[in-house]
Amino acid sequence: MGPGAYDGPMPLHRRLSVALIALLLGACGASSDASRSPAPSKAATPIPVIVDTDVEQSDLAALAILLRDPAIDVRAVTIAGTGLVHCSGGRRAVRYVLEELGSPDIPYACGREDGGPDARPFPDEWRATADAAYGLAIPPKALPATPPDAVTLLADAVAASPSAPTIVALGPWTNLEDAFAADPTLADRVAGIHAMLGTIEAPGNVLVDGHTTAEPLEWNAFADPSAVAAVLATDVPVSLVPLDATDDVPFPADLLDRLAADHAAGGADLVYELLVRWPPRTRAAEGQQLWDELAVLALTAPDLVTWEDMDIATVDGPDGTTDGATGIIVNDPAGRPARVATAADGPAVGAALLEALDRGDARITPFAVAGEIAIGFDGTSCTRTADSSGPGFHLVSFTSTAGQPSGVQLGGVRAPATWADLLTTLATFDIATGVPPEWYIDAASIADASGSGEAITTTVALEAETYGPLCFTGQTPSVTVTPGEPFDIPD
Repeated sequence: MGPGAYDGPMPLHRRLSVALIALLLGACGASSDASRSPAPSKAATPIPVIVDTDVEQSDLAALAILLRDPAIDVRAVTIAGTGLVHCSGGRRAVRYVLEELGSPDIPYACGREDGGPDARPFPDEWRATADAAYGLAIPPKALPATPPDAVTLLADAVAASPSAPTIVALGPWTNLEDAFAADPTLADRVAGIHAMLGTIEAPGNVLVDGHTTAEPLEWNAFADPSAVAAVLATDVPVSLVPLDATDDVPFPADLLDRLAADHAAGGADLVYELLVRWPPRTRAAEGQQLWDELAVLALTAPDLVTWEDMDIATVDGPDGTTDGATGIIVNDPAGRPARVATAADGPAVGAALLEALDRGDARITPFAVAGEIAIGFDGTSCTRTADSSGPGFHLVSFTSTAGQPSGVQLGGVRAPATWADLLTTLATFDIATGVPPEWYIDAASIADASGSGEAITTTVALEAETYGPLCFTGQTPSVTVTPGEPFDIPD
């Protein structure tokens, strides 16, 4: 997982009130072919794996791939609480995915939430989005009052495995450090660690607190660097899929459309729902890559990437006292041996991804979209088309040809108020200080902050009420709002 190449996970919906429309633009300023080929040949005996994850959106897709891969036997899932997700949200999301994809008996547990002395926590906003499972509609369910511990579960899973398992690490390595420290023989009883981690020569993707792509920092290594150093100090075999390889596989721009057309299989349906509920994953401008998806695909289809045997080492911190304090991993003749993916075959990975998501039966509760709303703005007219079967999740797109920063607020009114009442309110509404009436529904907001004219998509759950688009341009206090025609969501 490596979300640092963009500004990070944002809230699922930028639900701004009419009073904040102008602030949205003001804050942004004036700028802001895969085919279904046959799957690679599979081993006759499934590979036992233990998945260690911090439950980022890419991790959830990777977990879905592993659960439906006939060449893989997932024995347990451990959650890195030092990564993107906190333990409570991580357990909730992992349990849901396991149940939805027909594997409710696979055990899962979370480790500690405080990293080592040089840990760098993920930004709070990112963590809140991960804790909310990127908007997945997870029904409430009681979890154990005293949940199992990741280190204990990892050791138990190794002991119970029919053969030496591979640890598939998709987040920070805190749980691995703790498990190897608790039982020094554990490193000799696993087949190895296969991880999405680090960067050797590719630009970094940690873009917070003044860090830039010029620094070779990747989030899984950066979040708890002393854990990486501690694990690499053991003799456990390691294979890494770093940014050097994932840079070759940007997130497929057409994946959402492809899955919209065919998401009958459980993995495809889960990923489709994740993309619908959290659209930034699909936007090229967000710098998204197939981070963890590539890592797990390369586990059973190693020819998807170019492997190089090299010696790697961690870089000490400024005081030279803590190994790996920087989170930087380098190719060093004095280092320890590792197998590193240095490149990836983009078209082949795209095909393998579709094939992997298309495996198996439907999930327990298939996802459905209730409708689609398309809004257009040319600077003077705010138009819309709306196709809805009733209340529920809707896809909303906005395309502006105004040639300037602009946006749209999808607003609604609760009866007995009417759309005409909203227009009357807007005529005298002070967007800087006013408070919207209680009957106003703040549904969704989209901004084309750069004026590029690129279609932008978001998602929103709509009630059986009246809605309409409010297109806008300008900045506070000079904001021009152009209302469009209302429409009803049928009951």
